Amino acid sequence: MTTTPPPGSPDPDPDPALAPVHIRPCRAADLDVLERHMPSPGRTRRHAARFDQQEQGLSTFLTAWADDVPVGTAQVLWQGCAAPEVQARFPGCPELNGLGIWPPELRSRGIGTALIRAAEERVRAAGHPLIGLGVDDDNDRAAALYLRIGYRETGCRYLDRYAYLDDDGARHEVADPARFLVKELAGGAPGPM
Repeated sequence: MTTTPPPGSPDPDPDPALAPVHIRPCRAADLDVLERHMPSPGRTRRHAARFDQQEQGLSTFLTAWADDVPVGTAQVLWQGCAAPEVQARFPGCPELNGLGIWPPELRSRGIGTALIRAAEERVRAAGHPLIGLGVDDDNDRAAALYLRIGYRETGCRYLDRYAYLDDDGARHEVADPARFLVKELAGGAPGPM
């Protein structure tokens, strides 16, 4: 799928030097290329873990490509956010997770918005009326984008917990304060507030 921001999108025009961006689910053959161009922190192998979740039917791991170079990723978690606070308020709401654009110079060129739209299309096609996402308290730039493209505050706060392996193989646990935003998808019934 070739994706460009919709007409009237608040994102700036794509860089004319940037090739058209194609978004598709990750394939096994993509994993080494993703690690080369968008390296996981330390020894985490984040892309392989997300691909494994996709293979188990738990997620769709979307990849954005300019020519043959990966420039972004995002994941739809079909069972929703793992945080109990979110599960209690939004049961069955798929979560957009792990949105990333690399290298950083490619941010604010419509790639993130294109990945979000591709995720929304898949969630809508699967019959879900609502999609959600978490945003860390210190990520004002991402929060501004999400609110601008139709996500709304819910008042649902939680700790975004994850772990990674550093270069020496030591495991680090992280708990970032976050809030959960949702967007009603056209054609679906309104979701919970």
